[in-house]
Amino acid sequence: MRHGKRGRHLSRTSAHRKALRQNIANSLFIHGRIVTTVEKAKETRSFVEKIITIAKKGLDKKESDRPGYVHCYRQVLSRLKNVDIVKKIFGEGDWRESEGIAKRFTNRNGGYTRILKLSGTRLGVLSGSSVGKIPELEYSMGGICRKLRLLGRRLNDNASLAIFELVETETDVNNSEEIKPKVATSSLKNF
Repeated sequence: MRHGKRGRHLSRTSAHRKALRQNIANSLFIHGRIVTTVEKAKETRSFVEKIITIAKKGLDKKESDRPGYVHCYRQVLSRLKNVDIVKKIFGEGDWRESEGIAKRFTNRNGGYTRILKLSGTRLGVLSGSSVGKIPELEYSMGGICRKLRLLGRRLNDNASLAIFELVETETDVNNSEEIKPKVATSSLKNF
């Protein structure tokens, strides 16, 4: 029994899981939206949200309590191990004008990330097509148009794919990149 143990093993050692979590979080902070598996996204969600919460607490202390701000900055740096991304989160350096990621969520208490499942037992729901068609998802990430084609002969072949993204706030609505589902013309073979 696994009493007192939380989290998913993901068929990895603890060091590999820690590195995986750091890499997914770093990619999420760089791009704002990534495509990964549902299990990895769910496992990384709490890690990312705790980092943003620590950064928000640090921003509150920036003017009044400088040592407290530095402490929060170092806590985030020890978890992510990437100075450029930590600067982007806190709005330092090149991101001083854009105020950083943590500043976007000052009026929000949690729920900074979102997981959108790409497929599952109902393949046609996302694209509005029938089960006999292969759904194809077009999305834009980092200014580059990308396509994700949901392949498989059974309904659950792509059940674990998901889009893991930072939630858009009111200031981001004008700059948002739309996800446009599209249906490919080819059809699946008989089951």
